[in-house]
Amino acid sequence: MSASRQGPTLTVRGVVLGQGRPKVIVPLTDAHEAGLIAAARRIAASPVDMVEWRVDRFDGRGNRERVRRVAARLRETIGDRPLLFTPRTQDEGGEWAPSPDAYRDVVADACAGGDIDLVDVQYLHPAARRCIETAHAHHVPVIASSHDFQATPALPAIMDQLEAMQSAGADVCKIAVMPHKPEDVATLLAATARAHETARVPLLTMSMGALGGISRLAGQVFGSCATFATLGDEGSAPGQMPLDEVLASLDLIGRGLA
Repeated sequence: MSASRQGPTLTVRGVVLGQGRPKVIVPLTDAHEAGLIAAARRIAASPVDMVEWRVDRFDGRGNRERVRRVAARLRETIGDRPLLFTPRTQDEGGEWAPSPDAYRDVVADACAGGDIDLVDVQYLHPAARRCIETAHAHHVPVIASSHDFQATPALPAIMDQLEAMQSAGADVCKIAVMPHKPEDVATLLAATARAHETARVPLLTMSMGALGGISRLAGQVFGSCATFATLGDEGSAPGQMPLDEVLASLDLIGRGLA
């Protein structure tokens, strides 16, 4: 009998989040258009499941026309892989400090453009409700996210966050936390497993840094639907590992669960 944890799913361009092994997402983090397209070409030749564009690291993030143009070029370059659009703010580890209206505008433009498949919305952001409503109006699923680069909240607090995201309209709930001891990693994994029992949408959770590495590989056991990896480029968060190593580890754990 399989020990993997099946639950709610979300299908995007044929990729099923919440079913089978965790899907692997590679972030695009280059500041320049040429670098982004070059990295996207490398990804297109790899076995990655999904691509994330960290638009907050793009040097043209404040130019709406440039953002739309690059989104269209990335869509063409990566082919049929899902494209996740992520405008991370400085409050949660990003490189951008937009006004609420500017944050909402970049999300709205991306969703209206038709080139992205999912959008990451920080659920505590002042514009979160408007962003979620706008994304859904354009039939773009929302990954509601929360990032704590300082600590790992207590288990009940993590579960409360996941429930709040679902209630806010998330199509996927994402939580990333920073551990300071092994027990913190165990807390994140235990909260994921418990929340997964009653979750109405897929969950995506991780413990960051080297200490949290196991959480990026064992989601299939605890109920996390995806993980992030790197492909010869800088990662987007502490603890991300190379794509080939992540895929090999996921396959090994999957065989053990079969």
